[in-house]
Formats: sequence, structure tokens, C-alpha cells
Amino acid sequence: MIRIFGDYFLTVDGKNGCSYVVGKRTLSGTDTILRKSARYYPSLAIATAETAELALRDAIAAGQVQTLQEAVEELRHIRDEIKATVNGKEVEQDG
Repeated sequence: MIRIFGDYFLTVDGKNGCSYVVGKRTLSGTDTILRKSARYYPSLAIATAETAELALRDAIAAGQVQTLQEAVEELRHIRDEIKATVNGKEVEQDG
């Protein structure tokens, strides 16, 4: 499993047409698996873009984002962190 952002992880389901699977992970006995609410995507680009949107929704639902301006800024931050992870760079965190 590969961490994309926050609590979201990526794996591949070879049984389902080699789909990319994104979700939050959980422990099942001694194994780490994705929760049943995991989502399937046909490409890595779509999987990472949709994960940014999911993380933004989580932030809005948690009350961490209150305005449209904050939502746009948070989405940019999430996308920048995903891009930095892909490029192997560290992202500075405020606070």
C-alpha cells in the first residue's frame, strides 16, 4: 500500500481489471487492508485527483474549512503535497 495523502492509501486490484483502489486502511487481524468504502479508479491520475477531493471533503466535514476561499487554499495545499510526494520532496508544514 502506498500513502497518497493523510489517511488515504493506494493499492491495485488485479482481479478487477487492474483498477487502482484508494481508501482509508484498517487492521484485520494481523493484516492491513482498505476499508469497504474504498473507491476504484481506472488510472493513477484520476485516483490521485479524486483523493485530493476526498481529503478536502473530509476537512470541510470536520469543520477545518469554513469558507470557499479556505476550500480553494486547502485543495491547493493537498495537491501540492501530493505532487511533492510524487517528486520525493518534503513539504513544509505550518504550525
